[in-house]
Amino acid sequence: MWDERGSDLDQNSHRRGLLHLRKPETSIGPSTGLAGWIAHRLLANYWFLALCAVLAAPCAIALSLVADRAGATAWLLDRDLAPVQTSDAAQEVVGIVAGIDAAFITLYFSISLIVLTIAAGNLGVRLIDRWLGRRLVRVSIGGLSFSLVFAVLALAAIDSEADLAETPLVTVALTIALLGVNVAMLAVALHDLGRTMFVDKAIDALATDASVSAFEVVGREAFAGDFAQQIAAPRHGYVEGVDLEYLGGHLADHAGAMRICVAPGQHVLEGEPLALFERELSSPEEVRKSIPIGPFRSDSQGSVFQIRLLVEIAARALSPAVNDFYTALAAADALTQVMLRHGANWVDEGQMPVSSAHPGFELPGQDFRGLFDDPLDAFRQAAADYPSVAIRMIANYGRIVALCDGNSGLVSFLREKARELCEHAVACAEVERDRHDIEAALARVSTS
Repeated sequence: MWDERGSDLDQNSHRRGLLHLRKPETSIGPSTGLAGWIAHRLLANYWFLALCAVLAAPCAIALSLVADRAGATAWLLDRDLAPVQTSDAAQEVVGIVAGIDAAFITLYFSISLIVLTIAAGNLGVRLIDRWLGRRLVRVSIGGLSFSLVFAVLALAAIDSEADLAETPLVTVALTIALLGVNVAMLAVALHDLGRTMFVDKAIDALATDASVSAFEVVGREAFAGDFAQQIAAPRHGYVEGVDLEYLGGHLADHAGAMRICVAPGQHVLEGEPLALFERELSSPEEVRKSIPIGPFRSDSQGSVFQIRLLVEIAARALSPAVNDFYTALAAADALTQVMLRHGANWVDEGQMPVSSAHPGFELPGQDFRGLFDDPLDAFRQAAADYPSVAIRMIANYGRIVALCDGNSGLVSFLREKARELCEHAVACAEVERDRHDIEAALARVSTS
């Protein structure tokens, strides 16, 4: 039945009207499917790579000792390349390296906790989830853990009273080399850790990630018939993502309408509908696997989480405890950048968003309006007491409007958001000059 509407998709794509706006980059974005959600939980943390490193260290030391006994130590001695001159010196060097590695890992953990505690107070606790997922952080912890276990096992393998020829010299050399690598990595990691306190870097990274759309949507007439089957949420929580690629493959032969009722980041209660189908499915459990539900908001949810995190940073910056309106201005500019990249996903009111790659799936709430409506209202509520921030955001709305060509729906939406912000800010302004400047900013948006 949907083939009859294929022309609607083509016509809509020509009417979308963002001549100067590029289509949003599409990517996996949020964790799609149960496997993606599990992978994020395993990888984006402190412990997983460190655990792998701890388990790998005994294997590495075993291979190194086998190489030593197979002639590697003799090869070093024949070429006068021994890293130490006596077995006692080898034991002492490796012992010192183990102590340094233990001090390094303690130092890194301690500084990490201090920096994250301060950053959580200034930037918001949800940024910690993003920081823990950083590759450099995980590699640093894993490298330090591997080196410490390797050095301790190497120390246990050395007999200080044995001849030098019976000492595992390659293992000693590897222990020293790992220390050198860790010193360099620690310097880089501490620099990166310090940069965590630089909020503008976090805002820029958020804007870059939030600009990537999980999929492109277009608008068409919504299905008006009755749905025969409802797939309900099995638990309370937040939707981590929707794996349309998996669903599209498994439901390619489904003849009826299909509506995904939830969007990534949306909170659902047990029993609320996740999806509706015009024809009953033989395996509804496949749908639940494609819409994983997590216990809390996280970066794995993609743009919807990142956009709200930008608003949270701005709101926290404008709180009396922080009072940093420059950070709020940076967040406003970042939101503008993200809106510009998602502008091609605008769907006119009265139409239903559908995936352009899988047009059989209706995706209510996953268009531009669904992504930005609530966050922009939250930004308005936080910025209304600060004329400079309100004026900047109103001007940013005007900048996007100036780049629109023929998309009257998006233009109207942005101008309405600018008007609401203007009215709220004017009502809160205590000085007539501020009220005049705010209204002048809105006038420029109205004429752009």
